[in-house]
Amino acid sequence: MFELLVLGALGAFLLFGLLVLGLIGGILKLVFGLLFLPLRLLGKLIALPFMAVGVFFKLLFGVMFLPVLFVGGLVVLAGLVVATVVGLLVPLMPLLIVGVVVWGLVKVFSRPGPVVVPRV
Repeated sequence: MFELLVLGALGAFLLFGLLVLGLIGGILKLVFGLLFLPLRLLGKLIALPFMAVGVFFKLLFGVMFLPVLFVGGLVVLAGLVVATVVGLLVPLMPLLIVGVVVWGLVKVFSRPGPVVVPRV
């Protein structure tokens, strides 16, 4: 039982040490972040034209790629329509076959008699 208490105390000390180190690291990050803030802002200001050129090229590529996406979308839509029609008609095939057989039998056995035209 005593060993569990010692392990719990060591874990608590370790956790407290990590908390202190985290606080020290956070304070150092804040200090150096504020210290180098003007340099970071200057770097972003210098990089702004290059970022604008990058955005321009991304937009240009996007506009050039739109017709390809449109045609691809139409092909996918046509494929979905075909798949839907096939998916709906395949389960109805036995009924269609029975209907065609019944229609054929009715057509064969219900032929009208010969038409006799009287001679005048």
